[in-house]
Amino acid sequence: MTWSRRGILVTAVAMIAAQLAFRAWATYGSWYHYDDFNFMARMAGAGPSPTAALEPYIGHLMPGGMYLSWLADALAPYDFRVTATMLLVLQAGAAAALLWMLVRMFGWRPGILPPLAFYLFSVITTPVAIWWAAGVNQLPWHIALFAGLGTHATYLRTRRLRYALLTVAWSAFGLAFFEKTILLFGAVAFLALAYFASGTPGVRAVTVLRTYARGVVVYAVALGAYLLAYVTTALDFDPGAATDGSLAEVAWNMVGRGYLPSLAGGPLRWHYLDQAAFPDPVSAVRWASVLAAGLVIWEIRRARTRSLRAWLLPLGFVAANILLITAGRVTYLGTIVSLDYRYQGELAAVTAIALVLAVLPVRGAVEPVEVRRPSALLDHPRRVAVAVVVPVALALASSTLFVRHWQTHDPGQAYFAHLFAALDAATEPLVLDDTTVPEVVMGAYSYPDNTLSHLLTAYGKDVSFPDAAIDAVATVTDDGRVVPSVITPLEQAPPGDEQDCGYRVADRPRTIPLDPTGLEPGPEARWNARSWVRIGYLSSGTSPVSVEVGGETISATIVRGLHALYVRTPLVADRAAHEPVGSVTISGLAGGAQLCTDDVTAGPLAPADPAGAADGDGAGS
Repeated sequence: MTWSRRGILVTAVAMIAAQLAFRAWATYGSWYHYDDFNFMARMAGAGPSPTAALEPYIGHLMPGGMYLSWLADALAPYDFRVTATMLLVLQAGAAAALLWMLVRMFGWRPGILPPLAFYLFSVITTPVAIWWAAGVNQLPWHIALFAGLGTHATYLRTRRLRYALLTVAWSAFGLAFFEKTILLFGAVAFLALAYFASGTPGVRAVTVLRTYARGVVVYAVALGAYLLAYVTTALDFDPGAATDGSLAEVAWNMVGRGYLPSLAGGPLRWHYLDQAAFPDPVSAVRWASVLAAGLVIWEIRRARTRSLRAWLLPLGFVAANILLITAGRVTYLGTIVSLDYRYQGELAAVTAIALVLAVLPVRGAVEPVEVRRPSALLDHPRRVAVAVVVPVALALASSTLFVRHWQTHDPGQAYFAHLFAALDAATEPLVLDDTTVPEVVMGAYSYPDNTLSHLLTAYGKDVSFPDAAIDAVATVTDDGRVVPSVITPLEQAPPGDEQDCGYRVADRPRTIPLDPTGLEPGPEARWNARSWVRIGYLSSGTSPVSVEVGGETISATIVRGLHALYVRTPLVADRAAHEPVGSVTISGLAGGAQLCTDDVTAGPLAPADPAGAADGDGAGS
């Protein structure tokens, strides 16, 4: 069968269209998750500020991703259709960049179609296609990898410096989204040493340095400048931790349970943990994947010269991923995190590149791949088609299982659906406790971006988070419902000294002591929850008032009659720490107003009816 250029292009475009259709279903049916809220909260509060965009996030330096998060939130807050469209555009860009690279490096040959199919439908890329935080890192990195290698190969072939500069430009694009793009320079070095030089490793290195001296200098300066900037501003882990005792388990998780099964369309079975899904292939799938990959590599080696060196590229990336995850994530999250495909999302891209390098000659290469002998696989298009279609179909099955679980187990979507429903139903702005959201929605490490005031910046007209309020402050339950609140009384004032009044406050400050009640914050208390002081009072008139508590003075207003003043303190009262309030000083009454109080308590706010809140009952405030 003879393939025309048009036939190859039509087939490639059809595959890309099919992939985008599948990814559109997967992505538009998803919603925001975990780190996504951090990005939006940070940028919504700071606006398009370079300082906020350049602030590291758990070791990530990603101003491009922060700005796209800001743009999506500015266009339509919490409308995932905008974000999903951005992800789909990035996915289309990565697919187009791969096709361009394949044609640029190998020409219009049918052999470029199998690696294209492998990348497009690999299960490894599914999580990064539907989760914003993962996709906004990985997909620009994929674009930079494909486009950068394409321009670099052109530089190696033509020795024109502008192509080396274009490679640096693509690396800068990728680095704006993901620091891992520095691995592009490793791929750049590999391509030059493996295919554009010959001899021993030392001789190859000398040849590359002499032949491409200007390009080497350009690459070295770019890489050195970025590494210096990253290490001094964003590096938040000890690289030496990569050699700790968990290295073997991480390697097994990432290779034995994750990467190798994906080569043949696995894992086909997942271990579900909340919204996450980790590859959990049965042993038969693992061994079948190893056998299938081994047979393909062996047949390519039998039929093509210089093919084995191509597999050094994914091996290098696998090793880098194992070391990076062991040092940078396992310390905080445990070894289970090494099962997450997002931490090796580029391996589908790198494996596709290795596959084509093993089979086809790079244009202009000093040591190109050549036909050694006829192949029972490579010379038979129908057999190649079967070898491509079967793992693609299995990969789609694996991806579908992942996507369906992801779409139906998002705690953040359910939480915010209830919260936004309360905002829409309210006839006046809600007065809320500025508490943190549940940890299944955002981690405690995100403070203060995981507070409601940071997450609801776009809803300033619908909600307020005052330091003082009269009679009621609502709270948000773990499932996102807005309900009336009460103070958990960790401290309480003893009876006052005046009969029928308790503590009288007039034109002079009055300090009211608070004694512990013996209660402590329960396990349901949110991290970084603040103590509130509730002052139940009877006032002779409306007046400004100042309340000094926890080293801060809060200005408020009391109104005539029997009411309660709620004052938010800066003191923490969560499950890990309880900073006692100790006393409250009331002052600043004007116009002859007086108040009496014998009802002063302090502690964190809790739903007034926990049982009703848990059942979905309880009204808004």
